[in-house]
Amino acid sequence: MTGKPAVLNIAELFDEGCVYRVPIYQRAYAWGADEIKTLLDDVRRADDQYYLGSLVVARCGSERNRTVYEVIDGQQRLTTLYLLMAALCHDDDDQAAAALDAWHMRLEYECRAESYGALLQQLRKSGASDQPEDVGAQDGPSDQETMCRPLLDGYQIIRQYLEDRQDFEDPERRIDLEKLRTNVSIVRDELPSGTDLNRYFEVMNTRGVQLRPQDVVKARLMSAVSSPTDRETIGRIWDVCSDMDHYMQCLATPDERTRWFGEGWTSAPPADWNRLVGEAAPDNDGGDDGSAKLSKSFEDVLQEALSEEPPQAEQQAQSGAHSDDETERYRSVISFPAFLMHVLRIYSDDENVPLDDASLLSEFDNRVVNIFDDKAVGIPSASAEDNAKRFAAALLQCRFLFDNYIVKTHMDSAVLSDATEWTLKCCRKNKSKKERSYYLANAFSDEVQQELIMIQSMFQVTETGNNHKKALYAMLQWLWAKEAVDGSAFLQHIREYARGSLEEKLQLKGTPTEERRLQIREAVNQGVGTEHFIFNYLDYALWELLNHADDSPQGQDMSAAGIFGTDELPAVASEVRTRWNEYAEQAEHSGEGAQTLDCRRFRFRYRNSVEHFSPQHPLSGGDAPPNVNDFGNLCLLTVRENSRRNNLDAMEKIRHFNVAQQSLKFQFMVGQAQKETTWGEQQIKDQTELWIRLLDALSDASHVR
Repeated sequence: MTGKPAVLNIAELFDEGCVYRVPIYQRAYAWGADEIKTLLDDVRRADDQYYLGSLVVARCGSERNRTVYEVIDGQQRLTTLYLLMAALCHDDDDQAAAALDAWHMRLEYECRAESYGALLQQLRKSGASDQPEDVGAQDGPSDQETMCRPLLDGYQIIRQYLEDRQDFEDPERRIDLEKLRTNVSIVRDELPSGTDLNRYFEVMNTRGVQLRPQDVVKARLMSAVSSPTDRETIGRIWDVCSDMDHYMQCLATPDERTRWFGEGWTSAPPADWNRLVGEAAPDNDGGDDGSAKLSKSFEDVLQEALSEEPPQAEQQAQSGAHSDDETERYRSVISFPAFLMHVLRIYSDDENVPLDDASLLSEFDNRVVNIFDDKAVGIPSASAEDNAKRFAAALLQCRFLFDNYIVKTHMDSAVLSDATEWTLKCCRKNKSKKERSYYLANAFSDEVQQELIMIQSMFQVTETGNNHKKALYAMLQWLWAKEAVDGSAFLQHIREYARGSLEEKLQLKGTPTEERRLQIREAVNQGVGTEHFIFNYLDYALWELLNHADDSPQGQDMSAAGIFGTDELPAVASEVRTRWNEYAEQAEHSGEGAQTLDCRRFRFRYRNSVEHFSPQHPLSGGDAPPNVNDFGNLCLLTVRENSRRNNLDAMEKIRHFNVAQQSLKFQFMVGQAQKETTWGEQQIKDQTELWIRLLDALSDASHVR
């Protein structure tokens, strides 16, 4: 880089009269709901100074007295900030007006100069798009509309996020424009003149040589140990664990696979460091007296890490060669930096450790790195190596638990993120020499496998970002404490955690029994402000109730009754089943035009936008029902589905949706609307009362055995 990087807060970034140009060799804007919401959540929680990361640029001269920077890395983040500012700077207040007046930065995309440029300028000038929201209109999308679709989707996700939080009295639930401009910063690194930008971009993306917080942590750990073998082991553990989209056995060497995971690759890694290293004695690398063991400085280790050859998986990707162990890929539900925060909390046995990778360096500095200081009060200097090894061992063990017992999604670029297929597999050694070296098996017995996939995916579509995954931590913490993992006990633990989460979201703690339903009514009748977890948990409960409705009575008791913490189903559960059967039968025999209901095809998707079944502003005119914001009229849809059809009336929505692919709560509304051939105030009231009674039964802690 040219020197000390420039640290710019968002006000300085947008007020500076310069042009950021995304070169043609980079891809177009591609962030979806997960990445955007993660950034927005981080911005919203920025109480003091918060760093969004780095922006790598190259100065390319000037145009009309404006400095032009070519964006080498960080364009997705920069574009999202642009869209966010466009959404915030057109609020009707003085802060927004001042921020808009001071906005002098421009953003351009070379590969889509005309289409992107016009849309970005339009958003900046008016805070709204004159492009049609539904690119898939009957006449078909134009080329320009198709190219702009990612930007339009991103902008709509941001607007929906802001609208969902604008009515909250708690300022921490909203994004404040002034706090964004002053508290949030980005580091702008400028490349030296003469740099081969295409080569730099290629190396940066294939080698990951940019210094990241996790690189610093890795170097800290490696510099704390004196034995070259120990340093190499920590480095290998780190490399194997940091690739979250492969099973660890596919990344480890044959020797490491047996040493760490046993002959069948099914054993949890040992806590004993010597067994992980494979040494008979800890001073294997020294002389007879161990005096040849040399420590390396943090700077030396960090420099080596940045200049070393790419890991095996990256070498294969560059050469186009793939071993048989590289043919199965899955997408992790969390990034490696965020996963490190979970490991740090487990390692420290301290729930004050935040589950936010923005705190990665500071938390490691406080809890791990600083104790390497010989002057640390009360800690002998010899503890430095022990702590580094203990953390590396804990990382390997936690990653094994994550690989074996936490859901993943299939790595398939052809599948939209809102049509995710969930999987829960573990990697096993294949003893047959004629086939590839491993196979994937169900993690649990058939009785609980699908149950665990459903409840875990329910939490994942609720806690969508990389950070603040409290449910994931609760699962890992429980797994960490067990010598052997029983699937039924694991399911019961997650169910109890889910019931506690429901009680929390409904704000029922300390509420007298006779006032519970009043409190539930207040919590769920919040329109777009209703907690998403409540919708998703209700869908999970409906799946349990309806999916087992045709099973034996014993099967019903073992599966569906378990979500209530009782041995028998409460009366409201039986009523739900009866009504569903009536609606499903009615739909099946209604002939052409009726939408069928299907509980068995239901899967959790990233439905993250609250939809009014009967719209707030009917397209056909007239007034909305007085109880339009009540829970019986609400459900979750994907942002794209909601933006296309949100003003259609309920009966018209039924004709436009593939109902069998929607949430079970949505299907329930469709079933009643089709049976009664109408949807209005009375139907909304009826369903609201039903769900309040069901939520009361689901959240009643006195039922827990």
